[in-house]
Amino acid sequence: MEIKQIGENIKQVRELSTKRNFTQTFDLVFNLQNLDLKKPEHKVDVGLVLKTNVKPKKHKICAIIDHTVQGAEEVFDKVLFNDELAALKGNMEKIRKITHEFDKFVVQANHMPLFAQVLGRYLGPMGKMPSPKLGMVITPKTPLGPLYEKLQKTVHLQTKKNLVLQVSVGSEAESDEAIAENIEAVYDQLLHALPAQKNNLKNTKLKLTMSKAVVL
Repeated sequence: MEIKQIGENIKQVRELSTKRNFTQTFDLVFNLQNLDLKKPEHKVDVGLVLKTNVKPKKHKICAIIDHTVQGAEEVFDKVLFNDELAALKGNMEKIRKITHEFDKFVVQANHMPLFAQVLGRYLGPMGKMPSPKLGMVITPKTPLGPLYEKLQKTVHLQTKKNLVLQVSVGSEAESDEAIAENIEAVYDQLLHALPAQKNNLKNTKLKLTMSKAVVL
């Protein structure tokens, strides 16, 4: 995929889009083929850090920790201590609120079993379970500030039940050059994760949140 052609596609998407009263996000849509997602070797589960933030507004991130982790309350949008997490069990009103309010969750490693028990069944289908591969399972020694900033730029390519992957690659407020670099990076990362590379990719489309899609 040539960066010059990507730039032309970005311009085309912008031209097709109607001005909205909010900042839209550029989304890449990958339609996959010749994969059996029941086979572990055919599944995609990779992450990468983009040049820009993924969304126009920062992701709201909740950290689930105990008091051995210092400084978390100054970094994350919310801190939930382990005893507070345990108290959530069975309280559907509070569980629904927290699972919908936050975009991402960071969990101290020794509290992952409790986290999975209390919130896992709800966050799993929403695609919000913390990924160790993305640094979202932490220890008391994890540098929290850099992690928070990195997660604002991190995307997760993960196949579920369908042969379609959709991932945001930055907001329309970013330059065409930055969006093009993000698209190229995501495309290359996905190809390396697919067992037959381009033969597993039916087509790739680019769109803004509310616009028509353009085939890349």
